[in-house]
Amino acid sequence: MTDFIKDKTFIVIPAKDESKYISHVISRTLKQGYNNIVVVDDGSKDNTGDLAAKFDTVHVLRHWVNLGPGASTYTGIRYAVEQGAERIVTLDADNQHDPTDINRLVETIYNGGYDMVLGSRFLKANKIPRSRVFYNKVGNWISYFITGMYLSDSQSGVKIINRKFAKILNIRHNGFEFCIEIIKQAKIADIKVKEIPVNVRYSRETMKKGQNLLTGFNMVARLLKPF
Repeated sequence: MTDFIKDKTFIVIPAKDESKYISHVISRTLKQGYNNIVVVDDGSKDNTGDLAAKFDTVHVLRHWVNLGPGASTYTGIRYAVEQGAERIVTLDADNQHDPTDINRLVETIYNGGYDMVLGSRFLKANKIPRSRVFYNKVGNWISYFITGMYLSDSQSGVKIINRKFAKILNIRHNGFEFCIEIIKQAKIADIKVKEIPVNVRYSRETMKKGQNLLTGFNMVARLLKPF
């Protein structure tokens, strides 16, 4: 993969209270050759943003109050578009994702002519807690009901979109339901979508964050409100 392709690829990392991992995630991403990294500090109470700002090539955007993962992802995507990004990767800040998977996401969207490529935790043998498997299956069927598109990992936080889709994307949901909202807009826009397997790791920290039964019910309520 050429440096030109990597230079036109931006990595958006939404982050809230991730001082334990943010430097590690940024360092591993830089080792893959991606220098255009956008960290959106979503109202962190710790020094997540300050740690990210220590890296010369990292763009740090700050929400002074916590707005949610959907809002912080959208802030990063809009900024990347304004900076001329041709491709935008989203990556979690909690060290759950493997930055070495970024190259395969970029290669797939670039060589395959896709508009969005999602990384699926369930297309390979990852060690995933049963609760996450359950929440994902429920989320997949809810996503299918709302969007008409069935995917193996509708709640995936690691994905790549091209500039064409990024320019028309309009994320209105601030919570975790934004993942389904992106899929719905992809379906409406009739863009080319593909899933590829990615690595994932879970720790005590990642299990405390993300979706649980309560956030799941709230997500469904917000998504079904128009109906």
